[in-house]
Amino acid sequence: MEGARTRTIARSGKRLNFYITSDLFPSVSITGSQCSLHCKHCGGKLLERLIPCMTPDDLVFTALAAEAQGAKGMLVTGGCDSMGRVHVPAMSVAIAAIKQRTDLKVIAHTGLITLDEAEKLRDSGLDGVGLDVVGDMSAVREVYGLDLSEQDYMISLNALSDAGIMVFPHICVGLNAGRAGGELHALEMIRGRTVSTVVITGLMPIDGTPFSGAKPDPVDFARVITSAVELFPDTPITLGCARSSGRDRELIDYLAIESGVENIAVPTRYAVEYAKRNGYSTAYYGTCCGLPPSDDTRIAMPLYDTWADASLFDAGSVESLQGGRT
Repeated sequence: MEGARTRTIARSGKRLNFYITSDLFPSVSITGSQCSLHCKHCGGKLLERLIPCMTPDDLVFTALAAEAQGAKGMLVTGGCDSMGRVHVPAMSVAIAAIKQRTDLKVIAHTGLITLDEAEKLRDSGLDGVGLDVVGDMSAVREVYGLDLSEQDYMISLNALSDAGIMVFPHICVGLNAGRAGGELHALEMIRGRTVSTVVITGLMPIDGTPFSGAKPDPVDFARVITSAVELFPDTPITLGCARSSGRDRELIDYLAIESGVENIAVPTRYAVEYAKRNGYSTAYYGTCCGLPPSDDTRIAMPLYDTWADASLFDAGSVESLQGGRT
């Protein structure tokens, strides 16, 4: 951890970028609450929290309304089909209209994708794609119910790379009921490709799903992040917004900072206070964490009472936070 943190600071300084989305970067689902997979970690429940935009006109209208309310951009996502694809390319004309009529950043979750589909999205002006990459195919079968090979993921990575779309791969720690397995191999699968950042996420316990009582070990985040810093020496490593809950989320933030991340999405108050106490310069951005920091997306520090973790903050010592777990 110390070595990884030292390498990051030597490359970019003692700095942390915090990404706050909420109304500044709304997420929309092009399938509403529908998904063909019913994965064990989600069961479609995450889609219920998103803005439904099931037609191109709905998508454009929502984008125009979001910009009028001060949004910086939007995430286009949705449920998967039976092959693990989100049909974002079918919205390429709407995305092109949004890019022509607004100044919004538009990114997407596509799931598996072909080169033709990637080129269609590139031509629409899409700003980037977040692609989940899994390094353990047994976890893919167990969690997603999909019979995929490593080659299926490589085809999608190659398609996005060949199309020239900015990609920010996501690796989920503890995807299979909280158990680590395949995360380090997923990093190797991504290695050698040009990416804006590598986003490390984690299993979220969601009520009503088979994994509702499962959480990843926070220490596994440190293992994955330190490996990412080593494998991608010229690329910022990001802690994504999906990552456990409660005090574990605070501990994950602490371990991530100590392990050399540059960016944290939706940081806990503990992370903000810890950074301040330990001499980090900080900046806030109102976009998805896959997008590089820029002056036009920088925002003022948000009020604490607007954050999802408002009831979790404890400005106590690191020892109290660790609770003996490390």
